[in-house]
Parts: sequence; C-alpha cells; structure tokens
Amino acid sequence: MNNNAGSKTVLLYPDGFQSIEGLSHRVCEAVKHPDNPVLPLGDLHEWDSSRAVPWEGTVIYDHEEGLFKSWYCGTDLSTELWYALGYAISEDGIHWEKPNLGLFDYNGNKDNNICLMSAGRVVKDPAEPDPAKRYKMLTTRRPPMLTPRPGFSREHLVAYSPDGIHWTVGAPVDIPGWKGPWGDLVALVLDDDDPDPERRFKLVWQNLEPNRKPGPPLIRTKYLVCGPNLENYTSFVSPTPILSPDGGRETENHFLMLAPYAGGYVMPYEYGWYVPDGYGNHGTYHADIRLAVSHNGKDFRRIQPHQKLISRGRHGEWDDGFLVISDKLIVKDDTLYLFYCGQGHEWSSWPGSHNLPECSYLNNSGSARLSRMGLATLPLDRFTCFETIDRETPGSAVSQPIEISDRKVRLVLNVSAVQQNRSWIEVEVLEERRDLPLPGFSREDCSDMQVDSLRAPVAWRGRQFAEIDSGRIRLRFRFYGAARLHSFGFEAVP
Repeated sequence: MNNNAGSKTVLLYPDGFQSIEGLSHRVCEAVKHPDNPVLPLGDLHEWDSSRAVPWEGTVIYDHEEGLFKSWYCGTDLSTELWYALGYAISEDGIHWEKPNLGLFDYNGNKDNNICLMSAGRVVKDPAEPDPAKRYKMLTTRRPPMLTPRPGFSREHLVAYSPDGIHWTVGAPVDIPGWKGPWGDLVALVLDDDDPDPERRFKLVWQNLEPNRKPGPPLIRTKYLVCGPNLENYTSFVSPTPILSPDGGRETENHFLMLAPYAGGYVMPYEYGWYVPDGYGNHGTYHADIRLAVSHNGKDFRRIQPHQKLISRGRHGEWDDGFLVISDKLIVKDDTLYLFYCGQGHEWSSWPGSHNLPECSYLNNSGSARLSRMGLATLPLDRFTCFETIDRETPGSAVSQPIEISDRKVRLVLNVSAVQQNRSWIEVEVLEERRDLPLPGFSREDCSDMQVDSLRAPVAWRGRQFAEIDSGRIRLRFRFYGAARLHSFGFEAVP
C-alpha cells in the first residue's frame, strides 16, 4: 500500500489495513464480451485456420494511432509442426481486421497478414530515438527436432520494426539464469513507471523444473529479469521464482500477464489442473485465470487464489477447456482489457497420448484442436473489492497511516453495488494512533456514498480532505448492505 496522500490510486489488499471487521476480500471476475471469440480464425485454406491467439504473441493499444494491435500466433489445419506471427488491428478491440501485408509466402501465395515466421513478445517504445526501432520484439528460434540434442538450448533474439509490420531480426540475447532446452518467453514489459533506468525492461521467462505434486514430473517455473534495454538483461529481480505451481494449489501455470499498475504490479496468471478422466497421461487439462500482485515488483503473492479473475466457459462453449492469458494489460477509457486465448473441452490432455499417428509431434504440445482469442473486461481499478461478509450486516476497515504531503487533494472512492438507503459506504478520518475521528470528519459528518462511481469525491458536511491539519492520519471505511469498495485515491482539487 502506498502511504503518501499525494500518490496514485490505492488498490485494496488486506495487508494495506490495520484492522478489518465483518468484511470479505474478493477478486472481481472480469466480464467476457458477448462477441467472443473476437479474433476470427482464417478460412480452411488460410494459414491461421486452426489457431489465432495471443499465446506467444502480444496485444497492445497504440495511443498514438488510436488502434488496438495484435501480434498473434497462428497455424493451419495441417499435420506439420509450424506457426507464424500474424498482425491484426482494431478500433475497439472487438472487431478485428487482418491487413494483407504481402510479406511471406503461404502455399505459394503472399496474400496474407503474416509479419514474421516465428512468434514473439512485442512492445512499442515511444521514447525510442531511432524510428527503425520504435517497435521491439523478443522472438525465439526453436529446434527443428522433437527431442533436442544434448547441449541444445533455445535461442532468443531481438527484432526491431518502424511500424510493427516489417521486422529486422538481430542478435541473440543472453538471459540471466537461463537453462535447459524447453524454456519459454512469457511476458515482455516496458516499465517507464520504474524510477531505476536499469530496470526499464522486464522479462518473465519460464523453465521446466521437478514437480513435488502428483501429475507431470516437470512443471513450469517463472523467473523475472530486468535490464536497461531489450538486448541486455543484467540481473534477476529475485533469485527465487516469482511464480511456481509448488507455491499454490494449481498443478500447472503456463503463461501470465505482468503489468505495472497503481504503483505496484498486477499479475493475472493461468491456474491449471488435471481431471483424472482416463484421457492422456494425467487426465484432461483445465485452466482459468486468477490474480497475483506485487507492491515492489520483486515479491509476488496470489490474491484469493480460490477465486477466478476469468472463468472457463460453460459446458459446450468455445472456451470451456482451458484459458491462457495474454502478456499485457490494456487500460483505455476507464476500462481494463484482458485478452486471452481459449480452448474447448475437446482439447487433448497436456501432454497428450491419444493423438493421431501423423501428428506425433503433438505428444509434446497438446492438441490440434481450435484455439482462439477472447476478450474480458473490468472497470478501472476493480480487480478486487471489500464487501460485508453477508452483504447485509455492517462492517469496517481501518487503513494503515497515510502521510498528507499535498493538501490540495481530495479523497475519492471507487464504489459499486450501492443503493440509496440500503447499501452505502461512509468514511471517517482518524488520528494516527487513536481510533478517534478528527473534528468534523466523523461518520456522522460524512456524506454517504450511494451512487456507483469510479471516482466518487468524499465530503464531510461541506468540508474537504484538503482542510485536514494533521500530517499523518488513517481512514476508517464503514460498509452497509451490499456496497463494494474497490479502491481509494487522491486527486488534485479542481
């Protein structure tokens, strides 16, 4: 929790409060778009006829051009092991266009939207002085063989582009701690919120390591490295994994999203398990998306890991098997966009053992079933909330001390599920060391929060937060009925 009243929004996690009475802390489930899957597969004769996903790709919102842009991983209905990176654009993140780029041949024809015969994680760097390097990518050169030869390791390379379409692949990149032939690039982050320029670029990668639970003998473990540019990653952010299935109840987590957010980091991650239904080596694989966070970008923790951020589809829907999250969060017009790829229940186990003989490579990669891109959204700052345990009986929470460094601010709340005379929230301003309200800032003085809002100003009988004289205070939030508090923050007084 950031304890400076001149700071950004404060998201709600239990460790940010001195006391919590009668409240439940919840992860708020993102709402799937009714038009899902939003990125269509190619036609039967096209290169992306079976897979078009942000899995080993990226989706961003380009604020300079006012466009959503996707570099998505695709492949066709053939029995060959191959894939490419396609380029698609959208004005709203829902209706996507695949421009004809004419760059790469597929079945004797360049009328397609392939921008690279590989896959990779992409960032756009508006501060880059070289126009030819405005778009940056880390891509992977994979082995052509199913079982890598002794000593083989995947090679990761930088790539640059002036427009996100025409790419020049450059030199290999050394990743601190990298080992083994089957590691993956997971998330690439351009972090201009980090004050240390040596940590501007962050890379999450994963490696297979021994499993201590029932299931596969090896599981994916995530590490975080950082560096001043795309080519040089100088150190581990932490020598220990930032995420491992051994640290939670899940059996596996393949990919995750990492995003600087509200002075910390949010990390939606794939939460996977096997259903012992007799299919495949360990049963059918299922996964949804759950939430982890960090205050410092080093130590990550799961938030209510029994609660879902994005759920699998209902039985028979296109994404009722397992979900994989894209690597970047998009914030636009007070909405959080979370792109993910979904697979149906018919997707084989991971790894499979019931694949067609001519698709023997799938013994190492799962299934040849359809894989598509979906969209789920949340209102701004509504990853989590506090609400009363039964959504009826009153409850309260007292914040950690807050330093008032700028008196020209007002307190604002992100509230939902409020209703006049039934469900609302009140705020008291307390002394730092005693549970006594400051004069004029008690519960009785506070105007009730009775309208859903992302930024509801708090007032006390006409008095404003900026009038408080004390240097350090605490806030007591009182909850009534079904009201939810998602975050609080401080804004400059208009």
